[in-house]
Amino acid sequence: MKPKAKTKKATVVPIDQLEVLENRHKLREYCKQNDIVQPEYKASEQFAQISLWAMKFNKFPMCLKTSANLSDNKSIFVLKAYRELPEFFEAIQTNNNNCEVIIEEFVEGKARIEVTVFKGRIVLISQVSLLKSMKLKQNWRAFPLRLPESIYKKVCDIIGKFDKLITNETEFLRFSFVIKNAEPILISINKDQNRLEYLDEWRAVSGLASISESVYPYATDIINKINIYYKVKNDK
Repeated sequence: MKPKAKTKKATVVPIDQLEVLENRHKLREYCKQNDIVQPEYKASEQFAQISLWAMKFNKFPMCLKTSANLSDNKSIFVLKAYRELPEFFEAIQTNNNNCEVIIEEFVEGKARIEVTVFKGRIVLISQVSLLKSMKLKQNWRAFPLRLPESIYKKVCDIIGKFDKLITNETEFLRFSFVIKNAEPILISINKDQNRLEYLDEWRAVSGLASISESVYPYATDIINKINIYYKVKNDK
């Protein structure tokens, strides 16, 4: 009887934390390597691969997005039926130079939150509502939010796994989570500064401390809400 040939284990190359800010696929791989709960997903440049995964997963809605980490959810579609997949896939690749596309589970939970970090500390937590639209768009944001202690600790544990990113001295980092069954599921990380609630002038009028000086838990019971409006046009 011949001995079984030893199978070589695939070499896992650690993902550089800086890469996750530019590439959503790198973020998903980093989360996998570091045991961070995230949506189920598939990344590919080939429609056949994306389509096959969608048929196997078969839980709508799903999320379809470019691998490039663009600001404000650009090129992110909410897939509510399989028939929409070819159109959304083509739209993403056409607008992003035939890029890699990610299809993933659209996680629905008790709340969707954004956690902003500056110089290693949490300076703002906001609750987010999404529009019912084929594109992933926000409807409103309410802040500052205080989380139950157990969930807050879990959020901090996840953020702590990005130690090289959160110590940045000049940029805000925004971690987006869905809270499902008392567990925070990491959806995305962004460094763009395009939030009205980051502006000191606006915060002063709203009775909030400067964002760079803000410390969780906040010394205010005032909840602010920003409603977001979009120009009426073809949503495609």
